Amino acid sequence: MLPLPAPETLNIYLLVNQNGMKFHPIQGSTSGNQYIGLGFYLSRQEAEHQRTLEYLKYKDTDDYNRFHIFELEVPNPAYKHEKST
Repeated sequence: MLPLPAPETLNIYLLVNQNGMKFHPIQGSTSGNQYIGLGFYLSRQEAEHQRTLEYLKYKDTDDYNRFHIFELEVPNPAYKHEKST
């Protein structure tokens, strides 16, 4: 039996607040294991959840903030290139 190989890349999700031409990453909850840094999440579901919470914060204001989620493909630090002989 062989272990599953590590994928070459990982997908992470960035949640940003757009106000005009200014973009700011959303802090979100730092307690979950899906949060990996300012505005970055390991799952789309967690990013969508945080975006919903942000919309609810501003729903009663005339603020024209917009929240976007971007999917990024990044190199996997656990991936090891196989040496060909």
